[in-house]
Amino acid sequence: MAIPDRIRTALQEKANGSVVAPAGYGKTETIADIVAETSCRCLLLTHTLAGVDALRKRLREKGVRSDRYQLETIAAWSLRYAAAYPVTSGFPRLVTPRGHQWSTVYASTRKLLDGRSIDRVIQASYGLVLVDEYQDCSADQHAVVVLLSRLVPTLIFGDPLQSIFDFGGEATVRWQEDVLPAFPELDELGTPWRWKNKKNDPLAEWLRIVRADLLAGKAIDLRKAPACVQVHHLDEPGRLRALEKKACGHGSLSDANRLAIIGSKSSERVRAALAKRVHAQNVETIECKDLQTACSTIEATAGMDRLTFVMGLLQRSIVGVNQTPFLRRISEIHGGKQIRKPLTAAEAAALAIVTSDKLEPVIAMLDEFRKGRRTFRGELIFALRESLQLRCLPGSPSLLECAWHVQERRRHAGRRHGYKIVTSTLLAKGLEYENSVVFLTEPATKEDIYVALTRASRRIDIVTAALDLSAK
Repeated sequence: MAIPDRIRTALQEKANGSVVAPAGYGKTETIADIVAETSCRCLLLTHTLAGVDALRKRLREKGVRSDRYQLETIAAWSLRYAAAYPVTSGFPRLVTPRGHQWSTVYASTRKLLDGRSIDRVIQASYGLVLVDEYQDCSADQHAVVVLLSRLVPTLIFGDPLQSIFDFGGEATVRWQEDVLPAFPELDELGTPWRWKNKKNDPLAEWLRIVRADLLAGKAIDLRKAPACVQVHHLDEPGRLRALEKKACGHGSLSDANRLAIIGSKSSERVRAALAKRVHAQNVETIECKDLQTACSTIEATAGMDRLTFVMGLLQRSIVGVNQTPFLRRISEIHGGKQIRKPLTAAEAAALAIVTSDKLEPVIAMLDEFRKGRRTFRGELIFALRESLQLRCLPGSPSLLECAWHVQERRRHAGRRHGYKIVTSTLLAKGLEYENSVVFLTEPATKEDIYVALTRASRRIDIVTAALDLSAK
């Protein structure tokens, strides 16, 4: 794929600028092509480790040597430079920043760059800066990139219509007010490669129209969707389960024909319940509030209270678990009732939880209830199991702290999901699937609608309460 002429001209003129990259229009390929053709060493910045992996994979496919570029998240690059010059940057040496502590990292990086003391270091290290997924920048990250762009020519790639992240109260970058004054628009990618490569021109054209309508504030007329878009009209609330089953009942799925079911953005438990009903795997967030709750509760409870919580978690994560009769039997046995039927391994583990403060019986419970059953919250159960194992080691921190280390390790290692998953726009953004089911039964922003509709390359099923779909 050739580098567009306007971008090539900007590279020759060493100009700063921005490139609008609609979903599926070859942004990663364009960035890789630029690095492959540029003679200088490039700094590539993005937001997530998944984004880093995607870019690295594409660069390897093009045979680009690793010494030709440095590829990091904006957070990792900022932390490394702030920590390398602590006196000049004023960095307080946070071992592993979390949450709002990252504001301190970015403030230190800005102070370092603004002080001009490492200008020669930066200019000797990089000849070009390329920043991916720029719409996901916080205002703090944007300020860092702007200072970098004063030292090295910088091109940023993004799409304001895919800006769906919430930084928990931190200011987010505004495209018109913040981005364009610093990085004037050079070009907008114009070829829908995601659908062109699958010879699915009708879907590509329909999504082009959808994009234009969303940007113009118009309603999307779902009656005009092509045949590869199946619309399931929820004209009565009582029909939701039937339409849900119909839309999610794809056959012949495989690793080469995957299905992403895009459900509630705000509720992990709503998505998990959907995964249970439609026989799919639930994709968990790295932060996973339910994992945090589980760790805090397990460590804070003992006896029947701990067992009751664990059983409730298993019932919400594994098909075929019924906590009521199980807890009744354990309570009776613990109370001294004579039993004829020998204890199962699960019951033995449960009694050990009731009579001991040790965490090993909880691990045994997780293992026993997974046998022969379908676990639809596998990531949650496996992360909890790893956290419990880590907590059992001598000198380990709290269970909640162990969970944080486990999730960080999983985040860096990357995650592989099954071929039928329930996810959200936040978790699916930047990813591609062959098929998708999109639930648009509640008010959604134009950004969430666009991200949800652009994940699939072959077929989309839409469950909607309105055939004229408007963004909130």
